[in-house]
This record gives sequence, C-alpha cells and structure tokens, in this order.
Amino acid sequence: MTQDDPPSDDEFLMCLPSTVKGFDMTNKEWRLLEVAFIQSVEWNDKAFEDLVIEPKTKSLIKAVVTNRVRSEEGADVIEGKGNRLFILLHGGPGTGKTLTAESVAEIAKRPLYKVTCGDLGTKAHDVEKYLETVSLLGKTWGCVVLLDEADVFLEQRSLANLERNALVSVFLRVLEYYDGILILTTNRVGTFDEAFKSRIQLNLRYSNLDRDQKLQIWTNFVKRLEEMEMGSQEISGSYGINAAEIRASLSALAEENLNGREIRNILSTARQLSSYEEKPLGYGHLQTVIHGANKFEGYLKQVHHGFSHDEMQHDQMAR
Repeated sequence: MTQDDPPSDDEFLMCLPSTVKGFDMTNKEWRLLEVAFIQSVEWNDKAFEDLVIEPKTKSLIKAVVTNRVRSEEGADVIEGKGNRLFILLHGGPGTGKTLTAESVAEIAKRPLYKVTCGDLGTKAHDVEKYLETVSLLGKTWGCVVLLDEADVFLEQRSLANLERNALVSVFLRVLEYYDGILILTTNRVGTFDEAFKSRIQLNLRYSNLDRDQKLQIWTNFVKRLEEMEMGSQEISGSYGINAAEIRASLSALAEENLNGREIRNILSTARQLSSYEEKPLGYGHLQTVIHGANKFEGYLKQVHHGFSHDEMQHDQMAR
C-alpha cells in the first residue's frame, strides 16, 4: 500500500478509539462505554401488554402516545409550543403510575428520562436551570420525560408560602414551551394548582387495585419467575420456585390488601427467605412475609385511630 492509498477497513478501525461517551439515564452522568459491547436497543413491547390497569385507560394511553410519535406537527400554531403531549397520572402509591410511564417509553421506542424532586432541588433558580437542561436533552434525544412524584411543583399557590409559589411558577413557565412527551405522577391531586389544567392534555386517575387486578399482578410475577428459572436467566442464590403451590393459592393472595409495589416487595423478601432456608420459593414464604407486613399496617392504623393512610389523605382532601 502506498502512502496515498486509503486504509483498508480493518486498518481504519485500528485508528478509532475503543471507547465512546454515553449518558447513563439512571445515574444522570456521562460514562465511557466499550464500543465492542454496544448494541441496538431491544424494546420491550410486552411491558405495556402486562401493565395491569383499566382496559379503557390502557387503550387511551396507547392511542395518544402512538399518534404523538407518528405525528411531527402539533395543533398549536404558536412557535415553540409544537407537538407536545403532557400526561398527568394521579392516584395512591403502587397503583401503576410509574410503571405506566416506563411502559410508554417502551411502546414509543424512546429513552425514558426520569426526574425526581430530589434531582431538581428546592430553590427556584436551581429548579429552572435543571428543568431547562432536562428540556434540552429530552428534545435532543426524543425522550419520554417522567417527573415522578411531582407533588411539590403541582401544589396550589397561596399567599402564605412565597417560596413554593416561585417553584410552581418556574415549573409552569418551563412547561409552557417544552415540546415533547412529559408524564407527571402525583398522589396528592387534591392540592393541584388550577393553572396546570389547561396545560395537560390527558389526566388519568389510578384507583386502588381491585381483586382481579391483584390476581393478575400476582399471576404475572409468578409467570416471570417461572420463565427466569426455566430459561437462560439464572437467579443468583435461588433454589427454584414451587409454582404449582403458589398458583393454587393465587386466589387467597389476591384477597390481601396490597398494592403493586407491596406485592413486588413481598415476592422479593420471600425469595430471600427461601434462599436462606435453601428451599424453593413457596406459598409459606409469602405467608410469612405478608403476616409481618399486615402486623405493621395494623399498628399504623391503630396509631392513626383506626384510619388507613389512604383514608387520612382522602379526609384531608389531598387524594
């Protein structure tokens, strides 16, 4: 090869760096990635199918998100306000709000940029700068942006708390010109500021899980554990699962007063218990963990004079 000849493909690759910078969506920081291990994203379409919420709500979410992704032009003709989609999900903890947002990112085939109040801070100036950065990155990468537990930024303004008023005003201003998919979650919609109503295209209420929904969640979790045991995914420290025994007890499990997050936590703790005992995960392990959780819940209810946390929030007109 002469000096003027172009390098071959292999020789050209030798000149390129072995790493490239990539953004870690979980920890919100740039990292060096090994090029050899980079691969295309495999989107999980099944995540939305397994989502346990009301069928009509599910269809509505899929319709607006799918149409938003397909469409490049919005109905709002004012420059800078574009084809945005703001969705508010409100309801108690463990009813599927955050999981819905994660599933939306999967069906939209877009990265999920999750922001919490802890990321934003409490000073109006810091909040504004952070939100502007999120808006820029969200638009550049075409993200689905999730502002989880956004209660403090959605709360009604009052003359008694000027600092909180400033936070709400900053949030409203940034929202006004954000062009993209934004999902907000809250479990205190009773304190909602009226100014947000006209800025949100879709408001969805997530009620506490009914028996059929809990039965479906238990069934989904057991099926997933079975697939992990039978497939190539090995569970570290696992001694298997007595799926037949648990399936026979699903009806009883669905009667327990639990939300989706509590069901997941109970399964996780029960797995650790079965691993410690060096036995397959069975109904007895689940019963042991549920009994402990019920004792704690009963004590809290006693402390609150017979009222559950959900009843107290409703009484305070917060939920």
